[in-house]
Amino acid sequence: MTVALFGRVELRCSAFVLLLFPLAVVFNRLDTLLIAAGSLLVHELAHAVMAHRLGFSLASIELQPFGCVARLRRSPDSPSEAVAIAAAGPLVSLLLALMAAGAAFLSGGAESAASSAPFAAHARHALFAPSALAELSSFNLTLALVNLLPVLPLDGGRLALALASAANGGKRRKAALLLSLGGMLIGGTIAAAGALILAEKPEGMALFRAVSLVVTGSFVVLSAAGERKSVASDGARARLAAASRLRSGSGVRVFPVALHKKSTVREALMAVSGTGYGVVLVVDDDMRSIGVLDEGALMDAAVRGGSGERLGEVVDIE
Repeated sequence: MTVALFGRVELRCSAFVLLLFPLAVVFNRLDTLLIAAGSLLVHELAHAVMAHRLGFSLASIELQPFGCVARLRRSPDSPSEAVAIAAAGPLVSLLLALMAAGAAFLSGGAESAASSAPFAAHARHALFAPSALAELSSFNLTLALVNLLPVLPLDGGRLALALASAANGGKRRKAALLLSLGGMLIGGTIAAAGALILAEKPEGMALFRAVSLVVTGSFVVLSAAGERKSVASDGARARLAAASRLRSGSGVRVFPVALHKKSTVREALMAVSGTGYGVVLVVDDDMRSIGVLDEGALMDAAVRGGSGERLGEVVDIE
């Protein structure tokens, strides 16, 4: 549900997240939930700020159960842009963890020095007490390290996917399927660990942590499954977005790739998928260019003669 609107950007919150607040109050862990929610929001805002600096507009930020998602109005045009946007979140979380750890160390010394003061008890329960700062540091360090795991939908998976696209556009689909499968396996493992703890009928904080593991793992599994489902339509969405920008008078980046004349139209389309506007340089056995095919020509060839047609034959027709 939408809880606030900042210009054209929606701030959304899952209904389940709202249910976590009374649960946190029951277990006396409202401060922990606020630290987690605030840290996740800062993490996603880092992604959003980097995307804005690169010229991408933000559609919404949604706080979900033990996760936060920033959605852009269009996908990055190049692997370098995708890497910059994906890396911003973990870097800011690491920076926040270091700052909180330093503040906890300094405030801990100040609290020890003031332990005999009349208001020492109040100081120990202040918002910036060493225990709260240490928890903030620990959560953000964990958030950064977990997000660097090379699986989707985590930031590490997006970094790995961008690097695979930079190395070879044709590997992007396979990489996305593999990374999303890894996300489902890791999420399932986390949820299973929480379920095993619940089977022991824990109480108090142990019960709260077990429920958190189940919810977190389930969130990762569902998100990874969604990433896997969307892989098939990524190429089509990228082409539609590029066509829309061209019609509106904006430019798109061109990414050339060289393929042998015996390569198929299917292989060419996979090589240029998700890389902006692709152009294929068709070469012969002597590595000499015999023609150039853009995405429009490749799509026409796929419709006309099937995706198994050789690029050399397409060049002859064109």
